[in-house]
Amino acid sequence: MRVSLVYPLLSNERSRIDENKQFWPPLGLAYIAAVLIQNNHEVQIIDRDLIFRKNQLSFNITNKMTIEKILSFDSEMVGFSATTPNISDVKLLSAIIKKQNSDIFTVLGGPHVTGEPGLTLKTCPDIDIAVRGEGEETMLELADKKSLEKVLGITYRVSLEKILSNEDRPLIENIDNIPLPARSILDMQFYTRPSRFTSRNLSLRTTHIFTARGCPYCCHYCAGPLMGRRKVRFHSPLYVLKEVKELIDVYHVEAIYFAEDMFLSDKKRAVELLKLFIENGINKKIAWMAQLRSKVVDTELLALMKKAGCVHVEYGFESGSQRILNLMNKKSTIDDNIRAAMLTRKGGLRFQGNFIVGYPGEKEEDFTDTIKFIKRIKPTHISVNMFMPLPGTYIYNKLKEDNRLLPGWDNIGNQDTPQYNYADMSPSKFEELYLKARLTVIIPLNLLHFTLDNLSNPVRFFYIVSTQSLGMLIKVWHAIKRLARLKITKISQIFLVQKI
Repeated sequence: MRVSLVYPLLSNERSRIDENKQFWPPLGLAYIAAVLIQNNHEVQIIDRDLIFRKNQLSFNITNKMTIEKILSFDSEMVGFSATTPNISDVKLLSAIIKKQNSDIFTVLGGPHVTGEPGLTLKTCPDIDIAVRGEGEETMLELADKKSLEKVLGITYRVSLEKILSNEDRPLIENIDNIPLPARSILDMQFYTRPSRFTSRNLSLRTTHIFTARGCPYCCHYCAGPLMGRRKVRFHSPLYVLKEVKELIDVYHVEAIYFAEDMFLSDKKRAVELLKLFIENGINKKIAWMAQLRSKVVDTELLALMKKAGCVHVEYGFESGSQRILNLMNKKSTIDDNIRAAMLTRKGGLRFQGNFIVGYPGEKEEDFTDTIKFIKRIKPTHISVNMFMPLPGTYIYNKLKEDNRLLPGWDNIGNQDTPQYNYADMSPSKFEELYLKARLTVIIPLNLLHFTLDNLSNPVRFFYIVSTQSLGMLIKVWHAIKRLARLKITKISQIFLVQKI
């Protein structure tokens, strides 16, 4: 079968100013492509953001070129992989595809449709099949034209009104059996341009890999358990070494970002991998970054990571309030997080702190505690995001049960559009706190560390600033305008009260 795999755009507004997406190749689709190619199917991957960036940010050109690629390839099946904010683009493009050729099978996978398969098919009437969970084996069976009623892990349309769901597909037990992602059919030169995003402000030629699938934890806001069912499966150290060597030798990367939920889910296996890096000289060829959990790090492990080439780690601290951490089901404490930050700094590694604000039940004092915590631990990079109720997560289902309003899917994760307020404070108070924190703490600290990290290479520093700053500047300007508007509104209200 001839298969086109498509990674969709974000909303029109976000596609113009969210610059980081263009540096992350669609590896989920590349894994599926590798399995299909291995089984004699013909595959192309179409990243709409890549087309968009290469064509003056023109949506018309992007749509035209996408359809031309699909039709000229004589595609029999088009598969989309999407997160929640991409669903509108899936709806748009699938409608255009069906209008051009109604015989093309349209398939949608990813965390969003895994969490809301029926509702997504109703929202996207031109999608025929939803793939729940991992896509490699399911897409292979669909490409092999297996009868739909026998394909595990799908929700599919029998008619406009009738939607059926088959049983879940078991997880792939040995993920080493999955071939390396088909990067050869991706424009890796485009994705590995030096960036401040994938290399976490170090402005290196970077790409990401997954050395494991799944996470053993169950944070209430996280969609990870939907795909991995709280079971962690690992690539063997030799599989990882093979992939890393390919990235160095073929794609000439300077750094690698390990994108799995938690690099140290199995300490014994992690130590074996780190020793392999040292024995094979990987630590002298690239730098690398990984996500860790604060409870599991120790001095010896961090030292070994640094020796093996690690330069940066990330922690999901999420909040500076223990009450909020408990509500999130984080299974960690403020003391755990402070200890991890101190050990990491002492060990000579950069570290990023990830935070969520506006979580249901968050009070003003909880928000203030988070900002105090950030100032205390002084991360080298800070990521503070508004709470996003992701479909299928515990908190999303809880909000639905409580009949709380949910945002439009386009707005999930968009910090620059009005959000539904789930915090236990007025919308105006929360927005004021958030905007002030962005403008006076988060952005200044991030800019400071970015400058310090890149001054040693002035040519690349200038390149990054001149090519990857427009979106940030627009977001800063939006934040300034919104904060000014809030202050004017507050002054007006005070004046009116006094006049009355």
